[in-house]
Amino acid sequence: MTPSRWILLALCAVLPALAWRLGGASLWYSLVLGYGAAASLAAWELAQDGQLKAALAPRSGDATLGLLPAMLLFGLVWLLVTRVLAPIPELRYFTPDGAWVGRADAHGFQAATEWLRERACAAMGRSSAIQGSARVAFVLAIAALEELAWRGGVQQGLSERFGSTRGWLLASGLYALAQLGTLNAAPALLALPCGLLWGAMYRFRGRLAPSILSHALFSWALFAHNSSPFIAR
Repeated sequence: MTPSRWILLALCAVLPALAWRLGGASLWYSLVLGYGAAASLAAWELAQDGQLKAALAPRSGDATLGLLPAMLLFGLVWLLVTRVLAPIPELRYFTPDGAWVGRADAHGFQAATEWLRERACAAMGRSSAIQGSARVAFVLAIAALEELAWRGGVQQGLSERFGSTRGWLLASGLYALAQLGTLNAAPALLALPCGLLWGAMYRFRGRLAPSILSHALFSWALFAHNSSPFIAR
């Protein structure tokens, strides 16, 4: 990998932990600025290789290819939250310490779901400083910048060094590991299947437009739209 791609990888690796530590509105601004810088490096590398225009240009079928996986991911998360993590009562409050104190007598699978539910609520509470249309704008911008940085930059660089399949798998694993820097397992557990899916789009299609669309739609539904399973009712 080129020196700029190593810088890009390092930046992507530390951004989630830095944003989590800052919290509040600073979380959103740091992600936009950080991923903006990383995406700029990725775009420059792709342009140097003559691949930037082809990677970003939309084509027929991109809407379907982006929409269907986003709907599938959102449906699975919805079922996990509303049928496993918090069937009764529903998630209601989002604070940095979690929605509520888990049952003291929880054991086995129930204890695991209590723990994961509280981690998911903590993640939502940590990012609750910005709401409304501003939150939607941040969510969509970060999704697009992440795809350009991680798939067009990190995955592309690793693929050139280790081959397309290994590069895809390595980049997806690193994408999830970067979320562990938040010391919250919930984002990492979500990032791994998402990274594998969006990375596969880039791996097999050679373009970023479908994964950008899918990532943006999924993030909008999960974190910004009123149909989110995490939105208070």
